[in-house]
Amino acid sequence: MQLSTLIFSAGLMASGSVLGAPGAVAERSPVAESIANATALGVDVYGQIPADAVRVSDGSYTAEPGSQAWAWIRAQIDLPNTLETRNEIENRAALEKRQAANIGIGMFSQDWCQGKAAWFDNAGYNIHHISHDNMFSVGISYRGLRSNEQLDFSKFANNDLCGKYVFTAGQNTPVGCFNSQLINCFHLFQK
Repeated sequence: MQLSTLIFSAGLMASGSVLGAPGAVAERSPVAESIANATALGVDVYGQIPADAVRVSDGSYTAEPGSQAWAWIRAQIDLPNTLETRNEIENRAALEKRQAANIGIGMFSQDWCQGKAAWFDNAGYNIHHISHDNMFSVGISYRGLRSNEQLDFSKFANNDLCGKYVFTAGQNTPVGCFNSQLINCFHLFQK
């Protein structure tokens, strides 16, 4: 009788550890703080830029820190490169009926993509994208630079916001934020 009790007890313990074990934990990717903050403000980071953005021209906006538009702009830099993200960019470009490079580029008035933002959603090739404010960091979204692309930055000189070349972003620069020298303008082109 002791042997059967021992086998029965061992069987209960084994089944209890299996039956009582919590289900498999689903693997979740961490959500970037900027995306979480924008979502908390009620911003659809995959949708259109919020209405509190100041439209400068087609696909070009400015926004102040604390606004929904600023939260949307900052979140764009941290969006993962997924099919959903790429589809939304293409949908936004189709709505605005313009040809572009499928890359979002923002300039910010403070380091590490903080402060006032100038955002160029789906930036175009061979266009000077300008900001009247002095900017000190850059955010790239949707995809990194390709090996056949060049991204030059300039600053105000001789009454021209793009009057003096400052630097070129490295070839194949990835999605993300980086600090820069003072800039007012960028120019994306294919080599």
